[in-house]
Amino acid sequence: MGLILSVDVGTTNIKAALVDEDGRIVSAPCNVGTKIEGDTSGRAEHDPAKLEAALFEVCERAIGDRGADVDGLALTSYQFGLVLVDADDRPLTAISTFVDTQAQAHHPKFLKAIGNADQMYLRTGCPPIFQYPSNRLHFLAARDPGLPGRTAHVLDSKAFLMHLLTGEYFTDYSTANSLGCLDINGRWDEAIIRATGFDAGAFPRVLDGFSEKVPLRPAVCQRLGLRPGTQISAGLYDGAALAAVLTGFSPDIGVGNFGTSGMFRVPTASPVEDLEGGGIQSCLLTPGFFFTGSGINNCTIASNLLLNLLGLELDYLKGQALSVPGSHGVMTFPYFAGERDKMIGNIGTGMVFGLGVATSRDDLARSFLEGVAFSYLFVKQKLDPSGRIREFRLGGGGTSNLPWMQIMADTLNLPIRLTHDPEVGIVGAANLARYGRSDALLESSQRAMKDTRVIEPIAENVAIYEEIAGRYFAMRQSLRTPLLARQGLAPLRRLKVKPVRKEISLSKRAKRKVASEPGKPAPDPSKLATQSK
Repeated sequence: MGLILSVDVGTTNIKAALVDEDGRIVSAPCNVGTKIEGDTSGRAEHDPAKLEAALFEVCERAIGDRGADVDGLALTSYQFGLVLVDADDRPLTAISTFVDTQAQAHHPKFLKAIGNADQMYLRTGCPPIFQYPSNRLHFLAARDPGLPGRTAHVLDSKAFLMHLLTGEYFTDYSTANSLGCLDINGRWDEAIIRATGFDAGAFPRVLDGFSEKVPLRPAVCQRLGLRPGTQISAGLYDGAALAAVLTGFSPDIGVGNFGTSGMFRVPTASPVEDLEGGGIQSCLLTPGFFFTGSGINNCTIASNLLLNLLGLELDYLKGQALSVPGSHGVMTFPYFAGERDKMIGNIGTGMVFGLGVATSRDDLARSFLEGVAFSYLFVKQKLDPSGRIREFRLGGGGTSNLPWMQIMADTLNLPIRLTHDPEVGIVGAANLARYGRSDALLESSQRAMKDTRVIEPIAENVAIYEEIAGRYFAMRQSLRTPLLARQGLAPLRRLKVKPVRKEISLSKRAKRKVASEPGKPAPDPSKLATQSK
């Protein structure tokens, strides 16, 4: 069997590599950055033309002169992307990302148009939170009533990219689910779409990501040096591709990502609802099979914000165990990009409690890391109240921070198994394209995860975090009142501010010498892991 060109389109970069039948990357992965463009209005988008250029650049570099050895392509992309296209295939909007908050304040108007938000949740498996592009569609139509009439295609991120490669507008169930208007049986929900002001006929065809493939455009095959008729797999979204390697979709093993954003999910045969809190999403992978849990908006977003504010580098967080479990009473609620439940959702912001004159920098820093860990615990408690999950497997760049992974294991009271391969998503997408949903996929996962690092929870720390968790979530429950009060504040009348165009930085790039706190030795650079983006 030949090679699979696997492409992973993320919010901050596009990566691509050639993967062989044993799940090995045969040469160094190629990486092209994808800047998120935005301003102080909350805009955080990809430029479609720049994303197209980056896609082809990374494919050409990854293939090199080995086009004749490539049997097919696999592509994963981020959820919550949205772009509108006209009848001439020209983008009418940029591609919004999950950190875009322009439609955040509009969300109550969308819910009013929907009428019964709980029924929408039950029909789609998607809780009524502002990040879903269905809310953004209603916002765009309200801002520009003529826009739906000019729109021929309403696309998620994958459908836009697949059209560039194949000439057809199609997506897969898991990526389409993130638009918020695909029902749990895999059909576009016409009532929800009608409420947004758009037409269901403008939405893309939805394919089974485990089995269906589409031929590439002849011009694309020629440009990339591929054999005519080479096909691309419909695939799954990027988070589900991780599961293909980490667990092969085995039950009772949690799957997580730990990057810019995060997730905690398990495969289920039916949807799981959380009508009261809206904290659980049942992502349809294929009819009758779901990837259930939640994404977590703020993962390394939180640590990178901390480092940027303090003027420090990632080595500071990786080189030592900071403070003590509980951070001497400091609690951080890291909702800098909102969160995906009813309580925080569209009004979220970052908050720190418990600062005092004796608080140290290490206390503050550890509280940020613990705050992210509590976000994972929040999902775990709702998803698995009976404690059936026996292990949590994590991928993503943030897993290289081993002190943080120990905090995660202690907070969740679960062994955390880390993958050997930092490009596990690329391998997972390739394995899905090669094996589909089969025993061979499970066997490939078992081979990949053999002899991987396991971080066991420390019993003493587990007991501390179990006590803290009750206090933390009680505090979390009380946050909605001040958040609503903050949201209701009118803009300052005397302060006139125009939106300032800027690049949205979700990673820490600058290099700076790390200073240790008084009484602590500086970290030994030779013992520190390299920075992960």
